[in-house]
Amino acid sequence: MRWGKLVLIFQAIVTLFISVAFFSQILYLDNAKIAELRIEICQGPLLWNTTAPTVMIDIKQRYTLAAYTLLIVGVFELLVISRLLS
Repeated sequence: MRWGKLVLIFQAIVTLFISVAFFSQILYLDNAKIAELRIEICQGPLLWNTTAPTVMIDIKQRYTLAAYTLLIVGVFELLVISRLLS
């Protein structure tokens, strides 16, 4: 059980580091005065199919969502682990 707790603590810390990395990317985009960052991808089973419909994805919105989600998950993991340790 001791190794399991150690692995859970490591996982929670790595999750928090990843959320900090996403937040730093968002702050960098804000400092560069970039309002939105979009990429265009083709949907379909074949990559070389030129008739596949394209989809615009807002990367900044996805980074923001990922950062907040990972932050909340990491904090909840640390809370659960702290309950296991006591």
